[in-house]
Amino acid sequence: MPTPGAGKLNRKITLESLTQTRDSEGGIVDSWTLFATVWAKVSNLSGNERRVTDHGGKAGEVRTEFVIRYLPGVMTNMRVSYDSKLYDIAHVNDFGEAHRFIVLTCSTGMNDGR
Repeated sequence: MPTPGAGKLNRKITLESLTQTRDSEGGIVDSWTLFATVWAKVSNLSGNERRVTDHGGKAGEVRTEFVIRYLPGVMTNMRVSYDSKLYDIAHVNDFGEAHRFIVLTCSTGMNDGR
């Protein structure tokens, strides 16, 4: 992948991190908190339907790639919010290990960023 020019990072995305807190009864409560809002290049890679159970039911899955400027701390236990959709981060690639761009390979799916 050639490095994108500044004009290619033209879509605003939000990175969210999963935080867990205890509720008043001592149970664990998951919540998503803002990690960063950044500009990205968005590329839709593929889409398919997969079977959810042996008894039927299908779920759509879309693979999307987001290229952002290098940002320390981005991990696969985060998610991307873009265009009213949530994407689980499957892979974080420091492109060329140059600390200039990060390629986030993401999918819509069933695990909600976990």
